[in-house]
Amino acid sequence: MEKELIKKETSLKMSESRIGKITAKRQITIPKDYYDKLGFVEDNVEIILDNNELRIRKYKKIEESHDDYADLILKSILDEGIQNKDEILKEFRLRMNLLPLAAQDLIQDVREKVSHDRRSSEELDIEVFGDN
Repeated sequence: MEKELIKKETSLKMSESRIGKITAKRQITIPKDYYDKLGFVEDNVEIILDNNELRIRKYKKIEESHDDYADLILKSILDEGIQNKDEILKEFRLRMNLLPLAAQDLIQDVREKVSHDRRSSEELDIEVFGDN
């Protein structure tokens, strides 16, 4: 792999890029210093097609525990007037099991909506979270 290092100045931060190679099996080697700096471990990564660019980042798995939503789900069931303990438990388990699917659907909806937006992810982050 060629050791050419290219630095690009953006309004937000300094970015680095290197010339690399993709194998016939579509494999890319991530430079060790990038791998270490980003805290990658041998695991899945998220690969994003952004216009004509690929971005690779740590895969952030939706938290397995949904305890934060348990009280809201239980309140919703009780508000619907379900009173039988077995029915409450059955409905609670069903809704807790559906929560990861609902979260994935929400993420997919957001991705579809922003896929047509020509702003960079950095510009969108600033608009949503402010310039920190």
